[in-house]
Amino acid sequence: MSHVSSRYGGNTSCMTVSSKGSQIIIDAGSGLNMLEREHQHDNNHNILISHLHMDHIIGLGTFAPVWKPDSETRIYTCSRDSRPLNEQVFGMFKPPYWPSCLATISGAECIPIASRSSFTIGCFTVTPFTASHPDKTLSFHITDGKKNFVHLLDSEVYDMSQVLYEEMFSFCQNADMVVFDAAYSSDDYPRFFKGWGHSTVEQGVKFAKACKPKRMLFAHFGQQYTDYQLDSWSQHFEGDTEFILARDGIEIQI
Repeated sequence: MSHVSSRYGGNTSCMTVSSKGSQIIIDAGSGLNMLEREHQHDNNHNILISHLHMDHIIGLGTFAPVWKPDSETRIYTCSRDSRPLNEQVFGMFKPPYWPSCLATISGAECIPIASRSSFTIGCFTVTPFTASHPDKTLSFHITDGKKNFVHLLDSEVYDMSQVLYEEMFSFCQNADMVVFDAAYSSDDYPRFFKGWGHSTVEQGVKFAKACKPKRMLFAHFGQQYTDYQLDSWSQHFEGDTEFILARDGIEIQI
């Protein structure tokens, strides 16, 4: 189903964070194809995968730097079962669902990560933490030592344990940018989608009033919403935080 929004776009989750010559790609949805057009001759990429749901990895199948045998691309995600990590990441990319088996073709290095275990990528320190979403989903706190960025897509913020909420809150408090899940409207969420691992704009505004990030970027909009409906969500924006609705190709200086 194509997105009925023409201004916001309909690609699935993929964004980049850049600083001091270092770049991190967060998730590999269909938006990854836009990045390939900009960096088609670059084999060296670092990709964080929050979880392996199809909308967050579908872009891997056509992202040339991943499936080239001489790729210098690194994919970071947590291990979910006993299989080699590359088989988990590329598990759906094989016949009859894909024309070739990417797990055996890809030259990308798959690196296991874990909640609360920080690691470095270039100038960045990345700290994964547990999200409120099915199938071992991770959120990410990313800092270059000066700016703090938090990726909270695919997390049902007000349906998590107190321990996880407090951990998330501490990472988001006074952050320079928080990317917040706004998959559903406030009408649809309680009727149809509660427990699915997603949130709403209103919940994001409420959370921002508590933890006071400088900016909050809303993303992961449901495919059923029109431009008009998405525009109407901005009526809930209030408080000291600057709120932004994501769209394909948007660039923000933090």
